[in-house]
Amino acid sequence: MSCDLIKVDISEKRNPVPQFILLDNHIEVSSTGITRISKSDFFPSSFKIKGNGKLFYIDPLAISESDKADYIFITHAHPDHFSIKDIKKIVKSETLIICSKKVAKRLGRNDYKIIKAKPGDFVYLDTNIKVEAVEAYNLKPALLWLRAHPKSKQNVGYVFTVDSVRIYHAGDTDFTPEMLSIKDISLALVPIGDDNLTMNVEDASDFINQKRPDYVVPMHYDMKERNDLEKFRSLVDKKIQVKVLE
Repeated sequence: MSCDLIKVDISEKRNPVPQFILLDNHIEVSSTGITRISKSDFFPSSFKIKGNGKLFYIDPLAISESDKADYIFITHAHPDHFSIKDIKKIVKSETLIICSKKVAKRLGRNDYKIIKAKPGDFVYLDTNIKVEAVEAYNLKPALLWLRAHPKSKQNVGYVFTVDSVRIYHAGDTDFTPEMLSIKDISLALVPIGDDNLTMNVEDASDFINQKRPDYVVPMHYDMKERNDLEKFRSLVDKKIQVKVLE
């Protein structure tokens, strides 16, 4: 979503029981739940990772909890991914924010610890925690020749390596050539909502079937589009577990 003037709230449909995936018996990945955007129930790109005694948030949005973050990752500056209000809920003095350059510019007026990340950058957070920023952009235009997420903006996705577990958060992206170089993914978090903003169901399932992670979680979709969600599940190879964290 590209408009800066949208209203984001916690959806009444949010499951009161946190939904999560446990990887390698010690890394927990959970959604922060369903939000309301422009009067629609929306499953966003907002997730939380607990591993090695650290707490990561990715694109925190409509957060209803108060668990403080060790690290906050922001993929790009659109308001369904970058919410200063939610960052303030979970930040502490030691929190490190890793973000794209436009987000870093907007946060610069605040007293935050920031690492600006562009595609190809690596961030080493601990002995056993490494994060790579990867390309996230549109191939197709959203309006005439304009792209909602042009490559020139240097928006990012992230590949987290915690011990031997690798988690890919795609951000807002089409299925780009650069994504083919991402390897050995345990869990992939991929958008399926299309609207010329991200991958559609077919492209997302094609990517997943080529990369073959153990698990995939679809994200960034309007919850009215249940057929899209079920179609994605049907197109993904049956040996790959599709987890819906609504």
